[in-house]
Amino acid sequence: MKRKAKIFNPEHIKTKILQGVLRDIPSSLHVYEDKYDPLLMLQYRLANELDKKFVSGSSSSVLLRGKAFKKFLDTNTHMKNFTGCFSPCVHPMVPQSKHSYRDNVLLRARRLMHYVLTPFSEDEWFQCCKHGTGTSLGVSFNDTSLEAKSKLPMTATRRVTSLLDRYLGFDSQLKSAVIAYNGDSPIGEWYEVVEGSRATTVPKTSSIDRMIAVEPTGNMFFQQGLMAMMYERMKKVGLDLESLPRMHKDRARIASITSKEATIDWSSASDCVSLELLRWLLPPIWFECCDMVRSPLMSVDNEYVELNMFSTMGNAVTFPLETLVFWVLAHAVRLQELGTLSHFPEWKDRHSCSVFGDDCIVPSEIASQFIEIATSVGFIINNEKSFCDETSHFRESCGGDYLRGYDVRPFHLRAPTSNRLSALEPWLYIIGNRLMLKYMTCFGKRNYIYKDGLFGTLSKLFAEYNLTLKIVPDDYPDDAGLKMSSDIQRLRSNYPWKFSRVAVNQHGTYTFLFCSFNYKQKVRRFDDLHYADWLRKRAYLQRGCDQELDDERQQLRYRLKRYCFKHNLRRTGYSRFAREPLLWYKRKDRGGYVVAKGKTAHWTVPKRR
Repeated sequence: MKRKAKIFNPEHIKTKILQGVLRDIPSSLHVYEDKYDPLLMLQYRLANELDKKFVSGSSSSVLLRGKAFKKFLDTNTHMKNFTGCFSPCVHPMVPQSKHSYRDNVLLRARRLMHYVLTPFSEDEWFQCCKHGTGTSLGVSFNDTSLEAKSKLPMTATRRVTSLLDRYLGFDSQLKSAVIAYNGDSPIGEWYEVVEGSRATTVPKTSSIDRMIAVEPTGNMFFQQGLMAMMYERMKKVGLDLESLPRMHKDRARIASITSKEATIDWSSASDCVSLELLRWLLPPIWFECCDMVRSPLMSVDNEYVELNMFSTMGNAVTFPLETLVFWVLAHAVRLQELGTLSHFPEWKDRHSCSVFGDDCIVPSEIASQFIEIATSVGFIINNEKSFCDETSHFRESCGGDYLRGYDVRPFHLRAPTSNRLSALEPWLYIIGNRLMLKYMTCFGKRNYIYKDGLFGTLSKLFAEYNLTLKIVPDDYPDDAGLKMSSDIQRLRSNYPWKFSRVAVNQHGTYTFLFCSFNYKQKVRRFDDLHYADWLRKRAYLQRGCDQELDDERQQLRYRLKRYCFKHNLRRTGYSRFAREPLLWYKRKDRGGYVVAKGKTAHWTVPKRR
């Protein structure tokens, strides 16, 4: 008989942690908000927003899902008013003085969009196409591997099926691998034509879920290619999406001191990109390709709804398009305000306006004009998260909240990934480590540890569940252990924790225990599919050269052998190229937290007195 797994109640733990934090923060701050003191604002937000994003399995209900669907349907109705207002009302040959302010801005934005995206190459598009890591229609959430997405029939909208035929003619290597994997399926069973995407939700906050779209597999394959092409072109004008979040935080911090830049946020921005707006802004071939791979309908609660917007989150093209639309509109407004005849910003001014998704940073003097233009094309301003006033000293962008240059973003307690008892200890470490940093800011490095509301609650929880406290170096992950080695003596003297042993040898090497997440799960690999996917990325390889293909094949098999040896895998089958599957399995099927032993010489732990 299978033993039942031990579980804990996350809601119970959350309530105790919240009560402990409220005991540490003076009660007067629970109803007090100072707009000028960063310390008081941080304490106020820490006390009032701790459980804002806590969504556990019990609290994520049909009600939250229904709210998300209702919000989407309201936005879809709102976008119906913007389905026909972007017919060409301006003409490049007509003098600018004859156009309205809005028309001139849209004309500048159009030319700037063409400058960023052109040229377009179908070969480049097909070279960039790939399957994403998420789920899609016809693919289970539990298995989103390349094999699962290559299983026939593949879901796709009707317009994409002809595009898939063209692609398979372009990449015969992948076509052979797919045929071999599916056992020579009849051509008529290659596609499952669907009407569009399916709506689902993921946890967002304790008051509402976030709605996303599950796109057809074939559509997602081509959407990923368009997304990769856009990212490459966006880098050339300074929109590097890998570095933008960090840069936005830095700019928000500086703007909270100088108030020279405004941080603007939008409500449901990804659902408010109008199809007609993109028809006007994008180069014709770009719009045609983006329109071909989008889902015109979405199934919401088993009922298809026609989309009045271009796409939703879930479509890989949505985020780069959303970023580009806001970016060209912001620069167009700035150039129009400057009164320059040029339609393109100077190279030195390309960072004067910055956009990451729906987080926009623009000069404060053009913020009102930018908001007016954006709302006129369908976007909805989020007044609660937009800060444009030059007299205000609070700015927020990309997860960074700053008041007069100080970080005032509170810690948001999130639900654990599992309610198994083995996941409780790492979750408590995350809470302790992240709240500890906020406590150091609120109460000072000398006094934070004496706030027994938080640390007393944590020690009682460790004792209640008979857990041993693990101390780890500061460079370890937050879920590995408590990173308080410098204050271990004060911790021992003030709280009845049971500590794990930290040993040191004569060479100064410390040995300690820590929690590590084990990702060992059963993995099924089909050699030919991964080989074809890897080979497709080698753009310089001359197709049809048998000797080079043989060399590439030998290199791949050598890499797979090394991968197998390094990750402790065993081979369970034999394959010749494009004939029989080669299966690999890891020896352990289950993942989860385990206790591991760590060693380091770059650590100093005060000796116990």
